[in-house]
Amino acid sequence: MKTVAIFICSAALLGISLAFSQTATLKNVQTDSVRTATNNISDFFSLQFAKRVAPPNSISKIPGHYSAADWRRAIDSVWGPGLPTSQKLQIFDKVWNVIDTGFACFHDLNINWDSLGSVYRAEITNGVSRGRFAAIMTHLSLALKESHTRVSDNSVYLSTALNPGVPLFVIGGWGENFHFGAGLTPLPDSSLLVYAAKPQHPLGLVPGDIVLGYDRIPWKQLYKELLAAQLPLSAYSWWGCSESSFIHSMLMSAGLNWHLFDTIDIVKYASGDTVHLSTGYLQGISGSFFCTEQLDVPGIPKPAYDGQHVVSYGIILGTNIGYIYGSAWSGNAQQEFFDAVQALMYTDGLIIDFRINFGGNMFLSNPGLNLLFASPTTTIGFGKRSNPLIREAMVPYVDPSAYVIPGNPQGYTKPIAVLTGPGAVSSGDQVALRMKFHPHVKIFGKSTATAFNAPITISLGNPDWFFRYARSDAYLASNPGVYLTHREFQVDYPVWHTPSAVAQGRDNVVDAARAWIDSSLGIKPVQAFLLQQNYPNPFNSQTGIRYELFNQTGVRLEIYNILGQLVRTLVDEKQPAGHYAVPWNGRDQYGHSLASGVYFYRLRSTEYVETKKLMLLR
Repeated sequence: MKTVAIFICSAALLGISLAFSQTATLKNVQTDSVRTATNNISDFFSLQFAKRVAPPNSISKIPGHYSAADWRRAIDSVWGPGLPTSQKLQIFDKVWNVIDTGFACFHDLNINWDSLGSVYRAEITNGVSRGRFAAIMTHLSLALKESHTRVSDNSVYLSTALNPGVPLFVIGGWGENFHFGAGLTPLPDSSLLVYAAKPQHPLGLVPGDIVLGYDRIPWKQLYKELLAAQLPLSAYSWWGCSESSFIHSMLMSAGLNWHLFDTIDIVKYASGDTVHLSTGYLQGISGSFFCTEQLDVPGIPKPAYDGQHVVSYGIILGTNIGYIYGSAWSGNAQQEFFDAVQALMYTDGLIIDFRINFGGNMFLSNPGLNLLFASPTTTIGFGKRSNPLIREAMVPYVDPSAYVIPGNPQGYTKPIAVLTGPGAVSSGDQVALRMKFHPHVKIFGKSTATAFNAPITISLGNPDWFFRYARSDAYLASNPGVYLTHREFQVDYPVWHTPSAVAQGRDNVVDAARAWIDSSLGIKPVQAFLLQQNYPNPFNSQTGIRYELFNQTGVRLEIYNILGQLVRTLVDEKQPAGHYAVPWNGRDQYGHSLASGVYFYRLRSTEYVETKKLMLLR
């Protein structure tokens, strides 16, 4: 693998509210929540394109890797002194006390809220800049790891142009990515796969390339440094609540933070070369680039992503499998989702793609869900704090009867694959969860964001400041008392994008869902398995070989040298359908280290064989 060095001398947090009930006794609560949800969805789609302006004391990036002290000086210098200390303390005290007495998601959260409050309040009392105060407040909310809960100075968080050296840490990557012009998604080793890129991208990025990090430091290390340095947070979308979705949202934000570094490190898919390019190439990049972690599916139009037309559907070319994209529960979602389901009731299988879903009002899904379910189905309920002095004390708030799916005797009796990922948030979480109650549903992809709660917006008495927090949380009707925010959303088939697939324009999650539907219908797949390119490749000490079996079969995974001689058998057994990851340490059958060079790995089943090339570099 060659190393080439080349040098040259959102917009808005998506806050999604959930409607609580359709019953008369909850009319006021529901009305407020739906109104908030509708406004937030509209805000998201409009503020994605909000004009950002240079900060008052705009700076240029000084070459070199910044320390925490460097970042602190930059934070203090860019936005000036800000509000008087007394007003900063008023904002801090109100936020801390409201969360302390009303936040509904302290369960499964490992923080010392009292200590955090004491440390931050003492610092504010001693005097802090506007930038530092903005950082304190965003990191106070970040500590709660809840997608809705956010407090921010909008003039810092929303309106500041991301010029080189401006100390804003951007989180997310779902939606508008005009600042980078490419969509990134995490790989198992925490590097970032380019799954979509603008034509003629300034860095030459194409699907299949991999972003490692900046300034020859892996992003998985850098984002932790930035969090530790406590830069103010500027979220183009949201952070996840479960551990996996939280890390996913931090990793995928790599591209949107190029303004903090001098060079970006990229592995080119076509050659395997690692190149180090100046981030200066990205200055002046412009034009909308909307990213969803979804590759195009033949025959299926995507939604408009405009906050109004948020559902689209069709039949996958060459099949009788229906496909529905649901990107939000707002605007015309109720009618659009119902129309989509109704039009596809005759199909042999359904794929419902929620991998990006901005949430809104979950009840807009009910008419469509009623077509799919054959009988009344109880799903979830909501709880809230029962004691302002005991943070984890909860009491049922909205009875599960409000969330029963009435169903239709006809129902949908064919297999349904629901695709999820951390880009499904709030009502996007909730509708995906309610789909799990269907007897013919399997879930493919990754955990949703797990923001299974309903927020409320609080005025802080200052137009620059925004504050929202989660005041109720959902639980399964079958397991009351166990609240869902911060818990992983379990999927049946964990599968995600790979470099080889996206380079070919294939979506692994969709492929796996289609294979499962075919298998459920007794349709023999064209091939018995999907063999992925090993990763990393080239490799030194260890690589991983991943494959998916579409049905139970005998499997043999072997390594051959360039002369066609068998050097190692990694698998030789009968395996059930599913996803597998097999490591290889570059040694032969006897434990001897093999020499550098090209090798081949071959996967065979009873009726199918596939071979791919890999490279070992000592």
